[in-house]
Amino acid sequence: MKRKISITLATCILIILPFLVGIPISKYSPYVEANSFKSYVFIWIIISIAFVSIVFVLSKHYSKSFGALVIGGLWLFLLISPIAGIIGLASAPDLSLKMLQHPEREHLRYIFLFIAALLFAAFSVLLIKRNALKIATLNCRILTLIFIIAFSEFIWEFSHHYLYPEALKEWINQGNKVAEFSKKYDNIAIINIGVLGRFIQFSLAILLSIRLYRLGQIKIWCPILITLFSLIGIISASVILLTQMNIPKGFEILFLFFIPGIPFLLFYWLGVALLTKFKKSEIKT
Repeated sequence: MKRKISITLATCILIILPFLVGIPISKYSPYVEANSFKSYVFIWIIISIAFVSIVFVLSKHYSKSFGALVIGGLWLFLLISPIAGIIGLASAPDLSLKMLQHPEREHLRYIFLFIAALLFAAFSVLLIKRNALKIATLNCRILTLIFIIAFSEFIWEFSHHYLYPEALKEWINQGNKVAEFSKKYDNIAIINIGVLGRFIQFSLAILLSIRLYRLGQIKIWCPILITLFSLIGIISASVILLTQMNIPKGFEILFLFFIPGIPFLLFYWLGVALLTKFKKSEIKT
């Protein structure tokens, strides 16, 4: 009984751990003018090395004891590093002219997201290669296609926004007005691609959580939590599609669920669920 309570408490802590890590390091955020960019990166690297070391040690045990799904959970657990890094920035992207003074800050944000996308890809490859979801060949091919589309949209979107400072600088050098750049660079087509990406990514999160629950690999809290956040994300994407980013007043919070970091948070929770699911026979009272 005591161990069961301990596992429950540990799960709750792991769910919010990215925030427990990211919020304290936010005081070193490079968006605060007095702070050093290099210091923030150094702190993040040290934290990331610590998490990678933990995963490395755990992987030796889990690889022999639990198999592919839990190893996949370890890949998803590592999402904590880029997520905490983004939380620690404690600022929305600076899309003003001031961005050109510190383009490295925006680059760092999207480097974190690139890392997250690669971890998601590693999990996806493991899942598909070992058919860990135990699905038919045709369904496996369809799922592979969904994974590829989701990953491709991530990479395309991150590349697009990573190059925002360079594109803004070129725009200004051509004698154009700064105020007109955002609408030109993030036009309707770009927005719609992002919307499509969120539809696929959130739907994939729901699909995976439900399937893994049916296989008995995760507990019920995970599909409930992921489905709830994913549905809000899908609603957010739908509103953005219909309004073309002109979200009605009072509903601005929906934009929070459209940012690319949210799907990674859901996949991180999926990793936590995979790592903390124990059979009754494994829990001694």
